[in-house]
Amino acid sequence: MSEKPDMAALQAWFGRVISRPLPDEYPGNPLAISAADEREKADSLLKGGTVSGFNRIGIYNQQYWFRLISLMQGEYACAVHVLSLRKFNNWAVRYLEAHPPDSPYLTYLDAAFPGYLEAEYHEPDREAVIQAAAYDRAFSKAVDAPDGDALRASASAPDAMRLCLAPHATPLQLDWDFATYRAACLGDESLEERFELAPGPSFYMVYRHRDLGLRQDIVTSLAYQVLRELREPALLSEVFDRLLEKLPEAEFTGLESGLADWFKEWVDLGWICSAQNRSA
Repeated sequence: MSEKPDMAALQAWFGRVISRPLPDEYPGNPLAISAADEREKADSLLKGGTVSGFNRIGIYNQQYWFRLISLMQGEYACAVHVLSLRKFNNWAVRYLEAHPPDSPYLTYLDAAFPGYLEAEYHEPDREAVIQAAAYDRAFSKAVDAPDGDALRASASAPDAMRLCLAPHATPLQLDWDFATYRAACLGDESLEERFELAPGPSFYMVYRHRDLGLRQDIVTSLAYQVLRELREPALLSEVFDRLLEKLPEAEFTGLESGLADWFKEWVDLGWICSAQNRSA
């Protein structure tokens, strides 16, 4: 064997090896199938105890890589069932290879998965898969994202304050009833049952309520348009200017008359926060 690598090189090699995708079948050590050429190096570098270096790193491969995949399965109940378990696992592996974990916090593990599918997945069920992943991700954010710099529940819509959606709140436009579908998926321990994906309400807001419960409220098309504009910090005047270009005159008039009441309700529900000190 050549001279042992320094610590940085050893860590880089170790990370590459334990991130090998698990083969469908393997005799104890998955690396015997996926990385047989690493046996000599592993046995040379990882010594001590009764387990060989190659088998020891195989344990990490199983416990680390399989754990990442199982975490993705847990976060994406709808996407698992729309795609099928095996197909979801394949796409999860592709995603993790393209976006290897770079944070000690598992909260961020799946953050880019919906965008990855939107960019890479082009099969006939594309729209259902992308919407399923977006819906699942909205619940992940509702659990883990911070509240943001909350406004007073009695606040009226301020003209000079930059506003945005609270980090835990996600507006969604959907073609199917993912609320009913997700409830069925979450009850399937096998992850392999098939459920009907039926048409449903088009516009939702998924968020964490002030009582810490997860909620999904149906909203109107017009309300969705406003909420969508607030995904990025903006003055209300800027939101109006953008919507003026997009909406028919009758809808825009309705927006002007209804926004004050909507705004108070949204603040009370914790959907809107100040962008000045936003916690992302």
